[in-house]
Amino acid sequence: MHRSPDPLPHQHRRPAARVLLLALALAGLTALAPRPAAGQVDPNELPALEARRDEIIVRLGELDTALAAVDDEIDRLDDELHRADLRLELVADEFERAADARREPAATRVQMAIAGYMRGDPRANALLDELASLGGGETPARKRALYDAVIDDAEKRLAAVDARLAELHERVAVERGVQDDLRAARADAESRRQELGAERTALAQELDEVTARIETLRALENRALLTGLLTYDDPSRPALAVKIDNVDAAHPQAGINAADVVFEEEVEGGLTRLAAVFHSTGAEVVGPVRSMRTTDFTLLAQLNHPLFANSGGNPRARRLLEDSDLVDVGAASLPAGYYRDRSRRAPHNLFTNTFNLWALGAELGAGSPPPLFTFRLDGSGPPAEARPASGVRLDFGRTTVSYTWNGTGWARTQNGHPHVDTGGAQVAPANVIVQFVDYGVSPADAQSPEAITVGSGQAWILSEGTVMEATWRRDDAASPTEYVDARGNPVSIAVGRTWIELPRPGAATLS
Repeated sequence: MHRSPDPLPHQHRRPAARVLLLALALAGLTALAPRPAAGQVDPNELPALEARRDEIIVRLGELDTALAAVDDEIDRLDDELHRADLRLELVADEFERAADARREPAATRVQMAIAGYMRGDPRANALLDELASLGGGETPARKRALYDAVIDDAEKRLAAVDARLAELHERVAVERGVQDDLRAARADAESRRQELGAERTALAQELDEVTARIETLRALENRALLTGLLTYDDPSRPALAVKIDNVDAAHPQAGINAADVVFEEEVEGGLTRLAAVFHSTGAEVVGPVRSMRTTDFTLLAQLNHPLFANSGGNPRARRLLEDSDLVDVGAASLPAGYYRDRSRRAPHNLFTNTFNLWALGAELGAGSPPPLFTFRLDGSGPPAEARPASGVRLDFGRTTVSYTWNGTGWARTQNGHPHVDTGGAQVAPANVIVQFVDYGVSPADAQSPEAITVGSGQAWILSEGTVMEATWRRDDAASPTEYVDARGNPVSIAVGRTWIELPRPGAATLS
C-alpha cells in the first residue's frame, strides 16, 4: 500500500501505558460531554435574530406612523380646546354684560314697588311725584299712563334680559360639555401616545440588543472546511471519521446526517460500510460503529491525521492502523468512549459520542483537515459543462444505492427503501461524488476488498440537479483527492454535505 512519509512519527504512536491513561481519562467523561465554547452557539440563532430584527424594524415604522398620527390628533385637540376656551370666555363676557343690563330695569321696578308699598298705593309713589314735578300740568290720567309705560318697559327689558341670560346659560353648559369631551379625547390620545412610546422605547432597546448579538455572531462565523457552510464550531479541531455499519440490520443509523462527508466503500460479499467524517458539526449519538478496513488507512489519510473511531479489527489490520496516519480512538483502545444499545442486537448496537472523542483529539496528535472541495460560495451555479441529471444508481453487489434530485438535495435509497436516520430524516446530501475505483485484495484479509484511492480515474460530480463528468486524481495518501475537469481545473460544488461513493468502474448508471 502506497503511503507518504509520516510528518508526525511519534505523536500518534502511543505506548500501551499512555493508551491506558487516556482510556481512564475518557472514562471520566459523561455521554454528553461539554462541547467546545463556539459549539454552544445554536446555528439557528442567527437566522432567528435576523428575522426578529426585520420584524422590529417594520414594527418601529408602524409605531412611528401611529405616533405621528397621535401627535397630530393631540395638536388638533389642543387647538380645539383653545378655541373652546375662547368661545366660553366670549359667552362669559356676554353673560356679564347681560347681567349688568338687567340691573337698571330691575332697580326701577324695585324702587317703584318699594314706593308703592310704603304709600299703600302701588300707583302713587315717588316716580309719579317726580313725573308731576317734571311735567307741571299733567293730568292724573296722563300720569298713570306714564307710570304704566315705565312699568311695562322695565318688565319687558327684564324679560328680554332674563331670556338672554337663560340662552347664555345654555351656551355655557354646551361649551363646557365640549371642553369636557375635548379634554377626555386628549387624555385618551395622550394615554395612547404613552403606550406607543413605551412600546417603541422597548423595541428600540431590543433592536440594539439584537443588532449587537447579530454582530457578535457574525464575528464568530466560520466557513466549514468540509462543507463550505457557515458554522460557529472550532475550525481547528481534527476531523473524526467513524466507521458505521451499513447492512439492513444496522438501519436506522444515528448521526449520519450530521457528518460533513460520508464515504461509502465496498466490503466483503458485495456489502458496503460507511466512513462518516465529522468536523463542522458533531452528534451525541453515532452508530452503529463497526470494524475498520484497510481501505480506510489510505482513504482517510487525506484528512491530516484524523481521529478514527471503529469497533476494532483483526490483528493484522490493527498493526497496519498503528503504522498509518490515522489516530486510533476505537473501542479497542478507548472502550469507555463507547456503549451498547441493548434495544438492538449485537453486533449492530455499538454507539459513541463525537464530542467525547473530540475531547481527547488535541492530546493524541490529530490535525485539522485541509479543504477537500472547491465550493461555489458566490451562488454562481453549476459550470456550463454540467448537464441536467435526475439521479444515479450504484450496484455494489448485494447493496444497491440510488440518489434522486429532490430540488434541494439528492435523496438516497438503499436496497429499494428510503435511507433514513434514527430521527426519520432521509439522507439527502447537497452533493454526491461517484468516484470510480479499482479494488485489490486487503493485506489484512484475503476475503476483504481494498479500494485503490491513490492514482486517478473517472468521477461524476452530482450537484444542484446536474452531473459533471470529471477526473479524480491523488498523488499520495497524505494529499486530498482532486476532482478536475477536462482542462485540469477543479470542479466546484454547492455548499453543503457530500457523500462520496466508491464503486467499481461500470457499476453506476445516470438517470
